[in-house]
Amino acid sequence: MFVDCDRHVGVGQYSDLFSHMPLAWQRHFERVEFVSSIDEASNHIRVSERWDHPHVDVDPPADDGDEYLLVPHQGLTINGWADRVGAKVFAAAINSYGLENWAGPTRKLALVVSPHDPAWSAAEITRLAHARSGVGAVAIPLGDSMLGSFTLNPIYEACVAADVPVLVHFSGVEGRYLGAPPLSGGVHLSAFSRLSLMPHLAESNITSLVFEGAFETFPDLRVIFAGFGFTWLPSLMWRMDREWRTFRHDLPWVKEPPSTYLPGRLWVTTSPVEEAAISGEWDRSFSSQQLRLLLAFGSHQPFDGDSAADVTRVLGDAAAAVLTNGKAAITGSRESVSS
Repeated sequence: MFVDCDRHVGVGQYSDLFSHMPLAWQRHFERVEFVSSIDEASNHIRVSERWDHPHVDVDPPADDGDEYLLVPHQGLTINGWADRVGAKVFAAAINSYGLENWAGPTRKLALVVSPHDPAWSAAEITRLAHARSGVGAVAIPLGDSMLGSFTLNPIYEACVAADVPVLVHFSGVEGRYLGAPPLSGGVHLSAFSRLSLMPHLAESNITSLVFEGAFETFPDLRVIFAGFGFTWLPSLMWRMDREWRTFRHDLPWVKEPPSTYLPGRLWVTTSPVEEAAISGEWDRSFSSQQLRLLLAFGSHQPFDGDSAADVTRVLGDAAAAVLTNGKAAITGSRESVSS
C-alpha cells in the first residue's frame, strides 16, 4: 500500500464546470477564448509552448486500496490570472466539481483557494472542509506574496481548524505571467529554464515560512511541497540553521534552530525520484531518519511521474516508509501505515 500526495486530476472541458457556477458567471466563462484554452491549461508540465503534446488522461485513479491526494492542476493556474474575481469563481467551481466527481473513499481532494483573497479562501475552507469528508488538503497557488507573509494567516488558521494540510505545487505559469512569482535572476525566455528552476520556489517559501514565524504562530500547521524535487532539502536546512545561529537576535520570534520546525510540520514529495539516484545522493545526504521522515511519496502522475516501483528501485529499503509517510502529512497521524 502507498499514499500518493501528488496525483493530478482535471476536467476534459471547461464547460463541465459551468453547472457549478452561478448563471451569470457561466455566461462570463463560456467565451471561446476561455473554453478553447483547456489544452493549454491542462498541459501542466508546459515543456514548450510550440510543440504539440499527446492527450493525457487526468481522470482520478480507481479506489484500489492505495490512498491519493488529488491535485486539480487546472485550478492552480489562477496565480497567473489578471481577473482575480473570476479566479475565485473558477476555483470554487473546481472544488465543487472535484468533491462531487473525483473524491472517494481513498481519494481526497486538495481544495484550491486564492492567495490574493485570504478572507474568501478561509471561508471556502471552512465551508467545505467541515461539511465534506472528501477534503484532504488546501492548495495555495503561489502568488506575489511569500508563504510566510502574515497576510495569509487567515488561510492557515482555517487549515489548522479543519485539520488539513496546506499543499504547495507549481502551476507552470510561474516566471511567465504577472501575479505569479518570478524565478531566479529575472525573466527566463525558455520553458525549459522555468521548469528547471521550480525547486527555487520551494526553497524560498520554506525559508519564508520558517523565518517569518508561520510555524511559531501556527504550531499545528502542516505543509506539503509537491513536485519540486527533494535533494536540495538537506543543504537548505543546513544553511537556514547556520544563518539563524549567526543572526538569530534579529529574528527573536524564531526561537529554535530552523531545522527543528520541520519534522511533523513539513513534507516534500519524491518526484522526480531519479534525483536521488545521481552519484549516491540518497545514501550521502539522507542517511538520517529525521530527514527521511520529511519525504512523502508523490507520483506526479499522469504527467511523466514516478510509480511506487520507481521509488522502491531508487530508495531501496527506505522506500516502504517513504511510500506511507504521506499519511502523517494528510491526517496528522503519526501511526505507521501497513505496507
